[in-house]
Amino acid sequence: MAPVVHEYDYAIIPWYLISVTTALAISCLFTLLAPSDWFSLIPALTTYGKAAGDLQEQPPLVRAISVPKRWFTHFYIVGVVTTVLWLQFLCAIYTQTVIPSPTLTYYLSMLTNLHIAKHLSWTTGCVALTLVLMHVLRRCYETLFVCIYSDSTMNVFHYILGLAHYIILPLSIVCEMRGVVTRNPSDFHFDISELSRTQWLGIMLFVVCNLQQNKLATRIADTRRGPRGLVRSYAHGICVGGWFNYVSCPHFLFEIAIYLTLWMVVGSGYAFKFIVFFVIVNQFFAAEITHRWYKKTFDNYPEKRKALIPFIF
Repeated sequence: MAPVVHEYDYAIIPWYLISVTTALAISCLFTLLAPSDWFSLIPALTTYGKAAGDLQEQPPLVRAISVPKRWFTHFYIVGVVTTVLWLQFLCAIYTQTVIPSPTLTYYLSMLTNLHIAKHLSWTTGCVALTLVLMHVLRRCYETLFVCIYSDSTMNVFHYILGLAHYIILPLSIVCEMRGVVTRNPSDFHFDISELSRTQWLGIMLFVVCNLQQNKLATRIADTRRGPRGLVRSYAHGICVGGWFNYVSCPHFLFEIAIYLTLWMVVGSGYAFKFIVFFVIVNQFFAAEITHRWYKKTFDNYPEKRKALIPFIF
């Protein structure tokens, strides 16, 4: 017997993201503000990659739970697989090959707050998921064939958080889609003309931001390549030119922009706005920590260069 949907506001995704974002913000503030000779475990757990330093210098606990940073690839593989599966499921619903079961509807409704959330149209949901797939496919390609990783690491908490993010990302859209949660065949309607001007603008900006982020990823990788494209060094260098003349982490800036433009497409989505909030907070602190690392590591680092937002921060 299928479970009955009660009028409860579970909102699992929003509450999870609020909790994670709050914990992340507190730990990162401690990392940035606490004196360096204070308890070192929290900074070691909140940083990764070059900002985390040499693994051998980390506390034993951190060394024990560290994984290679190149495992970032796993995030995007998970993102591709989960998004493709949901798109296939939507195609099966659209062709009436399958019908969402009451059990599935019940559990999807637990992920958001259906009292507040406005159901996304079938068109909006499908377009948004397609854009998500484009993004994670691009990032997967970059981590496999463009990025050059050193022996830097991240701790297992970062790893689990990253995997969870790319599982939740498509779910935050599907759980509010009309047709999936309403189980009404009349809602299985795809019409591209339903998209508003704001959504079309969001789509165009989303593509532009992805192209820009791809160029930045290539430029970062080029600092480790020689004239013939071969890897000449795994050391970290100073990127120059373009956006790097203004900020240390333009790739983080465009990560925020990608999610903001996707939010323009999702529009009234309730759960997705918490993902955007998490990404903004995460990239904000990651940029500041990375910026401080650059300034500390390189004596000739450009003084006027900001961390994330040109001329401001």
